[in-house]
Amino acid sequence: MMPHIRITVKLCMAVCLISVALFYLCCAPSAVADDDDHHDKKRNKDIGTVFNHVKNDENNEATGQAAAWMLAAANLNVLISLLIRVTRYTDLPAQINDRIKRFNQLQKKILMPVHYVLNPLALGMAFIHFMSAASACKASGLPEWGLAFMALITGIGILVKFKVFPKNLGKNTYRIHTNPLPITVLFVILLIGHAVVD
Repeated sequence: MMPHIRITVKLCMAVCLISVALFYLCCAPSAVADDDDHHDKKRNKDIGTVFNHVKNDENNEATGQAAAWMLAAANLNVLISLLIRVTRYTDLPAQINDRIKRFNQLQKKILMPVHYVLNPLALGMAFIHFMSAASACKASGLPEWGLAFMALITGIGILVKFKVFPKNLGKNTYRIHTNPLPITVLFVILLIGHAVVD
């Protein structure tokens, strides 16, 4: 096995383990708190309600942060590529441009597997976050739109990766997924949606 493939495989395994650990950390506190509630039945109902609300807020916060960090890590290569794209419009020496191109190829080779693995996991974590915050989302429809848009972009990415589309739609599907506009719209929807809900 070639060295860069070994590094990529190890990186993917590490990302999967970290994702499972984050998922466990986000979900485990509720099970512990439920067990504590079972053993301590003498609590006042009002205090119990407050504790449950705080516990749900903590779980919601944890799943939201996990989804956000996973999304950021998954799309680090996209951010790097966009920044490198900006250098095309500068008057840099040919030698520096060549180094930038080589760096971009290397980072894509290393980070693309992370992009493929973490984006669907981030979508799953975002869904868990959405479900745990469903009662708080009644104030706005933006969280639903954000989740649906994230699912759409991730779905298009899966189609691009596995080439599961008619040949005449291939280039257009790839262009939609690699265009910076959809991801920008997604982040705007998520930011405004969370601002409204909070």
